[in-house]
Amino acid sequence: MERTRRIWILQIGLTICAAIVFYAVIIRFEAIYTLSASPHLIGLMLAILFLTAGLIVTMQTMPDEHTPRTLDRFVTLAFALVMIAGLMAVRGALLYFQSGDYVNHLSPWLADLRALSVWQGLGINVGNYNMPYMYILLGISRIDFPGIFLIKFVSIFFDIILAYFVMKLVELRTDSVNLRLAAFIGGLAIPTVILNSAMWAQSDSVYAAFAIGALYYAIAGKSKRGYLFMGLAFSFKMQAIFVLPMFFVFALKNKIRLKDVWIFPVTFLATLLPAVVAGMPIPEALSAYLGQFDYYDRLNMNAISIWRLVGWVNQVHFITAALFLAGTATVALLYFIYIHRDRITKTADYVYIAYLFAAILPFLLPKMHDRFLFMADVLSLLVFAYNKKRWFVPLVTIYASYNSYVWFLMGQVTLIDYVYVSLALGVVILLVLKDLVEQLYSKKEVYG
Repeated sequence: MERTRRIWILQIGLTICAAIVFYAVIIRFEAIYTLSASPHLIGLMLAILFLTAGLIVTMQTMPDEHTPRTLDRFVTLAFALVMIAGLMAVRGALLYFQSGDYVNHLSPWLADLRALSVWQGLGINVGNYNMPYMYILLGISRIDFPGIFLIKFVSIFFDIILAYFVMKLVELRTDSVNLRLAAFIGGLAIPTVILNSAMWAQSDSVYAAFAIGALYYAIAGKSKRGYLFMGLAFSFKMQAIFVLPMFFVFALKNKIRLKDVWIFPVTFLATLLPAVVAGMPIPEALSAYLGQFDYYDRLNMNAISIWRLVGWVNQVHFITAALFLAGTATVALLYFIYIHRDRITKTADYVYIAYLFAAILPFLLPKMHDRFLFMADVLSLLVFAYNKKRWFVPLVTIYASYNSYVWFLMGQVTLIDYVYVSLALGVVILLVLKDLVEQLYSKKEVYG
C-alpha cells in the first residue's frame, strides 16, 4: 500500500512538472502571440488546460492490483503527456485567428454584455445562441481580458471533457490502459474538434461533451445521469437532437427508466430559469430554438449532405420534401431497431446506432450547416474503436466536415470536390448500416 501511494505521488508530480515545462515552452514562442494580451497569462491558461487533461490520463495509469511493471506505467504516462502537450500547443497556435462568426457575432455580443449589469444581461438575449451559452458569455464579459481567448478556452476545456467521455465509452469495451488513453488522445486530436474550438471559437464541444456523456451513462445503465446530461446537451444546442433518438433505443433495452424522463425537460427548463427570473419573456428565452430552422431558406447551408448533389436550392417544396425524407429514414431505422431489439446486446451496437443517427439526420435534413456533422465526427472515432476494420469511417466522416470548415474559415476548397465527398459519406453511412444489419441478423461476429 505504501509503495502504491508513493507511485501515485510520483505520477502526479510528474504531471505537474510536465505542466510547468509546458508553460515555459509555450511562453518562449512569444512570436505566436501578436496581439496585446500577455503571452504569460495565455501560457498559464493553456498550462491549466494541459494539467486538466494530464491529470485525467494520470488517473488512468494509477497502479492497482492489475498493474504491470511500474516503468511501463511511467513510460505510458510520459508518452500521453507529450501527445497532449503537442495537441494543446496546436490549439495555442490557433488562438489568435478571428473567424467571421467571432467578428460579426460573438465580439459584438460581448461588447453589448459588458455595457450591461449582470442582472440586465440575464434578462436580455443580445445574441441568437441558447441561454446557457449566453450565461457563459455574460460571465466572460465581466473579465478584463480579450474575449476571444476566454471563449476559446471554455471550448477547449470542453474538448477535454468530450475526450474523457470518448475514453469512458471505450472503457466499456476494454480494460486496456493503452486503448483507453488512445481513445482520450484520439478525441483531443480530431481535426474538426481542434478547428471548432481553437480556431473558429465555436461551442460545439460543449453540447457534444454532454451528449456523449449522456450516451455513456445510458449505456452504463445510469438512467438519471443519462437524462440529465441529455437535457444539458439540448439546452446548449438543438443539434443534440441528432442523437436524441438513442433514448428510444435505450428505453427499449431498459437501459434507462421511463419514470426518470421528467429529468430531461426539468433540466432544460432549469437552464432558462435565470433569464426568466431576470425578466426575459419565456418566448424570447426559447427564441433560439423556435427561430433557428425558419431563419434560413436554402436546402443546403454549406454542409456535406445529399443535397450537395442538388445545389443551393431555396425552393420551399424541396425543403419540405427533404424534411419528409429525413423523417422517413429516421422512422425506418427506429422500426428496424424495434423489431430486432432483442438482438441488440453489445455496446458496439449502441455505438453504431448512435453514429447512424448522428450522420443520417444532418446528411438528409435541409438547411444543415458546416458544423452539423460534429457529433458524427466524434462517434465515427468510436465506430473505429469498436471495429478496427472500419478505419475509413472516421477518415471519411471527419474529412467531410473538414471540407466545410476550410471553405468557411479560409475560403479554400480542398482537393476533392464537395459532391464526391458527399457521395463518399453516403457510402460510409450505408456500410455502417450494413454492418449493423448483418450483426443483428447473423450469429457471427461482424465487428472486428
